[in-house]
Amino acid sequence: MAAQTYTYRDLAGLLGVSETTVKSYRSKFPGFLPVAREGKPVRLHQESLQVCRCIRDLFADGLTIIQATQRLHLEFKEYPQNRRLSTAAKQGASGTPEPGSDTRLDARLEALAQSQELAQEHSRMRLEQLEAEVRNLATLESASKALVAELLQELRAARQPNHVPPPPAPPPPAAQPSPAPSPPLRAEPESTPGLSPAHAGPTVLTARRIVTVHSQAGEQASYALGREPRPEPLFAAPAEPEADFLDLPAVILSDRGEFLGLPGGQSVARLLEVLTPQDGAPAVWYENGPEGWACELALGPALTRELVFERTTTPRGNRVGLIRRMRNRSGSSVAEATPVEVQELFRLVRDHLG
Repeated sequence: MAAQTYTYRDLAGLLGVSETTVKSYRSKFPGFLPVAREGKPVRLHQESLQVCRCIRDLFADGLTIIQATQRLHLEFKEYPQNRRLSTAAKQGASGTPEPGSDTRLDARLEALAQSQELAQEHSRMRLEQLEAEVRNLATLESASKALVAELLQELRAARQPNHVPPPPAPPPPAAQPSPAPSPPLRAEPESTPGLSPAHAGPTVLTARRIVTVHSQAGEQASYALGREPRPEPLFAAPAEPEADFLDLPAVILSDRGEFLGLPGGQSVARLLEVLTPQDGAPAVWYENGPEGWACELALGPALTRELVFERTTTPRGNRVGLIRRMRNRSGSSVAEATPVEVQELFRLVRDHLG
């Protein structure tokens, strides 16, 4: 019995994608999708269905071509003789491949794949930015409606015709002079339970509104002021590392645990200067332990890179600023950088400074 084979149309129907998408899978991963029968229509071997389904899921998870290739190596067999389908077809027709044609075709395919990935990433970032703006608008609208409802409720309560005014205060004793009439708006210090007037801790000024309705004089408002302990901030306040920390040589660790620095032992400050986009916002620093600092760089709308530095000493006794970790934040998603990605970023900086 002949083995099951699939055309592009068969695979597109089974996977719920277009034929063009299936063809792009084959152009990106030819070694995993060899041809079972040449001609029209081209038929792929029976394992192509599982391979294409895996490629579709990997791209849906946001993996790049290189990362997807690594995952495919773990699950499927690769046929190296099928990596260059165009070259094989030309050899069958003329006997010898056309010089340079394979290299040019690979370069064009790789450039096309990279441009598609960049466009998809830009679209995803823009969509996340729009979603965040819509959520902010919805929150503001909800808060505005709640405030308007509260104000209307207070206004209706103040205009009630059958509202009974409070009884008048008893007259002061004859031996004491009557106090002067209080103005409509007064500010009086109000003691807070548990706090003395000389409390040295951080406090905030609070106001409590007391509305009193008189039958003839109309509405009169008074305010009482007091102090309460300042609440703890939800996030650490931005700070600035010392100059000696910024002047430390910037280094990373290699795969073998060796310290790698920039040309000439250039500093942490110089590294951030290269990584900061032109006309971009300055770096924002946060303390991260006794010997560490976290730095955030704004790379674009809703895109931030975080670098965590630690002051440490090399085996030779040199004080350096070591990059312990790197994260990229896009909207609400956070991606932890691998050691390979950190080394690649450091290599680009070395090439720029070299």
